[in-house]
Amino acid sequence: MITTLGDLDRRLRQKELDEKLATMGRKYFVTSGKGGVGKTTVAANLALAKAALGKRTGLLDVDFHGPNVTSALFAEGRIGANDGGLMVPLEVRPNLHVLSPQSLLSDPDGALLWKGPRKLRAISQFVTETAWPELDCFFVDSPPGTGDEALAVARLMPECLAILVTTGHASSLMDARKTASFLKATRLGLRGVVDNMGTLVCPSCGETMEIFPPDGPRALAESLGVPLLARLPWDAAALKLSDALRKPLLEAAPASPVARALADLADILD
Repeated sequence: MITTLGDLDRRLRQKELDEKLATMGRKYFVTSGKGGVGKTTVAANLALAKAALGKRTGLLDVDFHGPNVTSALFAEGRIGANDGGLMVPLEVRPNLHVLSPQSLLSDPDGALLWKGPRKLRAISQFVTETAWPELDCFFVDSPPGTGDEALAVARLMPECLAILVTTGHASSLMDARKTASFLKATRLGLRGVVDNMGTLVCPSCGETMEIFPPDGPRALAESLGVPLLARLPWDAAALKLSDALRKPLLEAAPASPVARALADLADILD
């Protein structure tokens, strides 16, 4: 029973949100426990790989203090608005539509000084007040940890399946377990674990060697009852080529071990 205008407004907003989410296909929440584990690179290239498979793909960056999705895709341009006043995401490739706070800033070095309630409202607007096309899949790139942005995604998009990115380093695994506890507490499903930078592709000989023992991420996945989705190598030659060509890994070095592993990962995500 609606008792106040505030109740009515909340219900109307929830209805609007539910209707929009119903057009956005399968939703993935790419997260990590620690920064610097390559989470954004994974999110951006997974979205790119899905788009290359012909899937209508959306990618939303909700890292308000370090938005890097557009940088990972080497995508430039500011977000505009349509005649109805809705934000229009950047179509950075055929089938790939991207919205990042970075594209809202007139100064690329500017900062967003937003607190929790403002972030929740902004993420809701990024879904309901944006002219997303009908999508097959939708990726959300979140800052590491269990802060406001992650809580907002859990509240607004509870049907998201999380992809937990970690390295084999002990501190990364420890923080990944905390994030897994957060996912359980907020009832977000966990699709699986990605072991990133666990191996090194030698730029001279092409041989692959271990950086971290592989048993850590695998044991983490097993303890959580989910699959280890992929082991992505640190591929220095591919990364150097990506920077030189100003293209994401999948396009700069499609035959490289890391690009092949990312493409295989995208292929198994239903």
